[in-house]
Amino acid sequence: MRERYDIAFLGGGPAGYQGAIRAAQLGARVAVVEEREVGGVCLNRGCIPTKTVRASAEVGRTLRRAREFGFAPVEAVPDLAAILARKDRVVRALRSSIERLFQARRVDLVEGRGRLKGRTRIEVQGPGGPDLVDAERIVVATGSRSAEFPVFPPSPRVFRADDLLFSPVLPRHLLVVGGGTIGVEMASLYRELGSEVTVVEALGRILSSEDEEMAAQLLQILRRRKIRVFCGITVTSAAESPEGLRVSLSDGSELQVDAVLLAVGRGLNTDSIGLEELGVLLDRGRLVVDEHQRTNLAGLYGAGDVTGGWLLAHVAFAEGIGAAENALGLERPVERRVIPRCVFSLPEYAAVGLSEEEAAREHRVKVARSPVKGIGMAQALGELEGLVKLVADADTDRLLGAQVLAPHAGDLIAEVAVAMRAGLPSRALLETLHVHPTLSEGILEVAQALHGQAIHLPPPARAP
Repeated sequence: MRERYDIAFLGGGPAGYQGAIRAAQLGARVAVVEEREVGGVCLNRGCIPTKTVRASAEVGRTLRRAREFGFAPVEAVPDLAAILARKDRVVRALRSSIERLFQARRVDLVEGRGRLKGRTRIEVQGPGGPDLVDAERIVVATGSRSAEFPVFPPSPRVFRADDLLFSPVLPRHLLVVGGGTIGVEMASLYRELGSEVTVVEALGRILSSEDEEMAAQLLQILRRRKIRVFCGITVTSAAESPEGLRVSLSDGSELQVDAVLLAVGRGLNTDSIGLEELGVLLDRGRLVVDEHQRTNLAGLYGAGDVTGGWLLAHVAFAEGIGAAENALGLERPVERRVIPRCVFSLPEYAAVGLSEEEAAREHRVKVARSPVKGIGMAQALGELEGLVKLVADADTDRLLGAQVLAPHAGDLIAEVAVAMRAGLPSRALLETLHVHPTLSEGILEVAQALHGQAIHLPPPARAP
């Protein structure tokens, strides 16, 4: 039996590790129970690995465009083994950094699979045998996993989103099943590495939860990159063949591919961890929590993907920290009104707040948009594809949403997120000086357009 802790985290992913460090900052005795690696899916198999490989893909894209920038053409042949080795080095460095932070903060890392055995106890089956962790408060932060898709047979050619970047073979033809965030990201990445890529999406369009105009713009870009995208079509069957996998689609066509990525959603890790036995409230597998991350069981909290909602690492960060603070008496509700998100395609798509369609259902809106090619820095970088869009309340000028399809969109959207969090009107963006030349001027330009003051856009056409 270990010492009794003030707080323990079941799961060492984004919610668990950041919550643990915050709890230690507040002076608590802290333990983290983790079955695999600290950092969870995000650090080890998701966010960081994909963006590291994406960085390599971007280098290849730049090399192939050498003539545009005044250099002799360069043959850019990806060395997948070297690319994956770099990815592994980045992941190891960041994981080691978290482990050192745990040591510096005196956070105990307990390795093994944890299961709740009471309101204040976690039973751990670890490499050294069973263990027990007792804590006055427990935060469940067990995350999520790639959803299964039973149409495909078990095969070394069929990958979940968490696994594809561990394959040492670059697919000649990759089929991506799912046109959501992960599917679009991976399609973009593998196309730049040289794979032929086909995306099949069951719904009528890609990124179905995002702004329709912006999703259509991104679809055009993907197709210009020679990524085949089929929407409103499902996979009906799949079978092994001498050449790889033969996949039948609902429109009667067939595809011959040598690898498949399943990007059809995620399942929440709430099963088999003791929640049901304790009477903890679940809603279709989602751990139900309030604005302070509390469950219906006193002393038990939840944070991250396991609570449903936006399955995003930065949301998990905030919820893990919030769970720690609330469990230790600070009583601070977690911010959920303004949640920026990003699809790390090439170029990136980022958004915050409501889409134009969502906003128009509840507000009288004004909308402005500005093409990326009008930004001086975009011209200098040779990155001319994309669009910047703002949605505001026509009566109050309150910002309702923003969408950016551009290089570094994930960075650019933060400006609007801060303005929305502070309750600033869209005019505040217009009146804020932006460094020239930068991509951030795209936000300035569209804010000007929203107020009829766009400098680099022609005036609206007059009605006859």
